[in-house]
Amino acid sequence: MEQKKYLQSQDIIRIVETYSDLLLRIAVNRVRNTAEGEDIVQSVFVRLLTAQPKLTDHEHERRWLIRTAINLCKDYKKSAARRASGELDETLASELPSETVEVLDVVYQLPENDRYAIFLYYYEQMTIKEIAIVTNEHEGTISSRLSRGRQKLRNLLKGVPL
Repeated sequence: MEQKKYLQSQDIIRIVETYSDLLLRIAVNRVRNTAEGEDIVQSVFVRLLTAQPKLTDHEHERRWLIRTAINLCKDYKKSAARRASGELDETLASELPSETVEVLDVVYQLPENDRYAIFLYYYEQMTIKEIAIVTNEHEGTISSRLSRGRQKLRNLLKGVPL
């Protein structure tokens, strides 16, 4: 029996053009490597093509893509192929203003959950509610992580270690 296709080729082209940059920023933030981030984004779109999820609207589409990217990043971090790196990828760093690189280096020193909340809120300008939806967590949890992350950032920027 043939599977019904929910996504047409023009939908897929629109989705790739609309969300590639967002997904790449999320993936690079999570895995700290541009090449791995690009691979993860490619895998998100492969999953989109193979799973053919029935996406009801643009917001559902966006949440599905972000959630898939987050899950693939988690899989990458668990994999044996993962290379531990505490520094910002050189390719990414060369594309950003030096002030942004300095702040991102400090953000990368935060624990992963706090870092991810800070990144999505400030760099991707997502609301607390949107972050809660894509991470499958309560809004209160996200608010706490943002508050805790801000305090840790203040301390790090003042030179106080975590």
